Amino acid sequence: MKRIGITFTSTNYENYIRWFSSDVLGDDLELVELSFVHNNIQDIYSCDAFVITGGVDIHPFIYQGNSSYANMPGAFELDRDHFESMVYKYARTHRLPVLGICRGLQLINAVEGGKLIQDLGEAGNAVHRKTTEDKRHEVFIKGDTLLRQVVGLEQGEVNSAHHQCIDPTALAPSLRVSALSGDQTIEAVEYAYPANKGFLLCVQWHPERMTDKDSSPLSLNIQQSFLEQVRTTTMNKFSVINPATEVSIATLNEDDSSSLADKYQLLKTGQVAWAKLSLSDRVSILNRFAELLLENIETLAKTLSDEVGKPLQQSRNEVNGARARIAWLTAHAATYLSDETMSEANGMVEKISYEPLGVVCNISAWNYPYLVGTNVFVPALLAGNAVLYKPSEFSSLTGLHIGSLLKEAGVPETVFQLGLGGAATGEALLQLPFDGYFFTGSYKTGKYIYDRVAAKMVPCQCELGGKDPLYISDDIADVKAVAAGTADGAFYNNGQSCCSVERIYVHEKIYDLFVDEFVKEVRSWKIGAPHEEGVYIGPLTRKSQLDFLSSQVNDATSKGAKILTGGKSIPGTGYYFEPTVLVDVNHTMSIMKEESFGPVIGIMKVQNDEEAIALMNDTDYGLTAGIYSSDKHRADVILQKVDAGTVYWNCCDRVSAALPWSGRKHSGFGATLSHVGLRAFTNPKAYHLRG
Repeated sequence: MKRIGITFTSTNYENYIRWFSSDVLGDDLELVELSFVHNNIQDIYSCDAFVITGGVDIHPFIYQGNSSYANMPGAFELDRDHFESMVYKYARTHRLPVLGICRGLQLINAVEGGKLIQDLGEAGNAVHRKTTEDKRHEVFIKGDTLLRQVVGLEQGEVNSAHHQCIDPTALAPSLRVSALSGDQTIEAVEYAYPANKGFLLCVQWHPERMTDKDSSPLSLNIQQSFLEQVRTTTMNKFSVINPATEVSIATLNEDDSSSLADKYQLLKTGQVAWAKLSLSDRVSILNRFAELLLENIETLAKTLSDEVGKPLQQSRNEVNGARARIAWLTAHAATYLSDETMSEANGMVEKISYEPLGVVCNISAWNYPYLVGTNVFVPALLAGNAVLYKPSEFSSLTGLHIGSLLKEAGVPETVFQLGLGGAATGEALLQLPFDGYFFTGSYKTGKYIYDRVAAKMVPCQCELGGKDPLYISDDIADVKAVAAGTADGAFYNNGQSCCSVERIYVHEKIYDLFVDEFVKEVRSWKIGAPHEEGVYIGPLTRKSQLDFLSSQVNDATSKGAKILTGGKSIPGTGYYFEPTVLVDVNHTMSIMKEESFGPVIGIMKVQNDEEAIALMNDTDYGLTAGIYSSDKHRADVILQKVDAGTVYWNCCDRVSAALPWSGRKHSGFGATLSHVGLRAFTNPKAYHLRG
């Protein structure tokens, strides 16, 4: 089913709906209302074609017109102007059919860089401006145009209901005139250079309400030609599935190499101006983005829960966590991104400036899209870079929210763009000449990306997975509290975190008591739909993970492990897996060696600290590791011997914006957050200045 997006107007909107009746659409096309009132941006990304409708005058701000003029409306709709500009630009980038009607024609000309005659004056309005009914007048159609090809006429009669028109001295360079009225008012435009562009017809009249719309080629042929173009579109699409209901909640268009190349070029044109903007201005814009996250938190949290399955309160926590990280990054940006004078001696000034990399690519993850996203695109933007951000296909609706709020905060579209889709979209991004690649995800994919872009000799930072160990020593004071805290560290967000506790080693002296309290805590949790009150465990995000977790549990039990609770998928609708605790585990089992990324944990008894250290280091990963102990010196000795980028004492599964987030071995390389993460998006330049 192809979708036609029709922009909402409070002026005679029903006429457009009647024009595209069910008889005309058939069983292969459907209409989608695109409303600036509801700001349903996500629906733009699902459409195969667009109709940009008529209505109240465009705000002069859009085309740099005079703020006051004859017959101006009592109120403009600037939100509509911005919304429909987004619609048109999306269609243009993806080469999708567009039909612009009256105001739509004027808007497209303005977006393409043209201007308007703000009022036709007494004589012009007598011909064109509607009174109680539309006016009627002749139009003359130029030869060798798309419009002539469509309607097959040299001239004809149309209706008219406008007091503004395209300024013929300021027609957008990308457009050409295809029809004029007798007084030389521009009545239709199309692309001047249509090669490698989508279908575009813009008319000043209203074909949807002509009295002879069912017979006049100036209505009927335009409609039919547009619909023919819609039916020939070939957008690749992907579905966003609610993991709790297994129902598709959105079908979105996938970016391809062509649209991504256009977006890259757009970012290339805007990055220099963004870098020249003062750092304080960039900080203000990103702080405004953080404010918008709070203002929209309920909508954002609901969307996040719907598409990735995490409980609603955990979704709220994530949005607030992102706000906290932004606050640290913006507060410290001036300290770590401003020029640094290192020495002023003997008439020589030595300083470092931190220049932006340029245009960077951020291929992000679905498990914490706000957190892992802000780790990258916020410092990248603060440092003066432009960003092409690819959210995971499993969290694309959240990605659309992020893009929309960044734009609302003041980040230009020439500085931040989205790339939607799965592996094919990611592959296309690797072919573009970005100045840096920043990936969050699995080791397998990260290694592939690194191998593919290594020859470009640009930064490639990979935040990858982990098999994060935790050691519970025999001197802890409150076993019950530690068991509850570490269970949360293992199962929060369904264990779908690169820094979740994935394996636990417990000193033999307290092993039985710890395991008992741990299992009690796990069994106390409520499992259910993400929006239910009190739910701690929701569905997994990906259906395929159910089989993987089952295979890990089966592998362990076949080698002697014992299940104390859980152990299998939950029958029924949704991707639910029981929180699972296994004991009698060892390092021959996958569950103690391979990243699980789900609600399963193996708990292993150890005799002493030395055995715990050896087992903690027995891994291909090196993201986080932790110890619970009442003895700080003992803990410090152990943590110094653990090969991991982040270590914890009496805590786990946490990230701080003030500290670098980095991995070792298969957990990746490079760092986000802290001053290291801010400067990761810069090229330092050394200055030797003799006065």
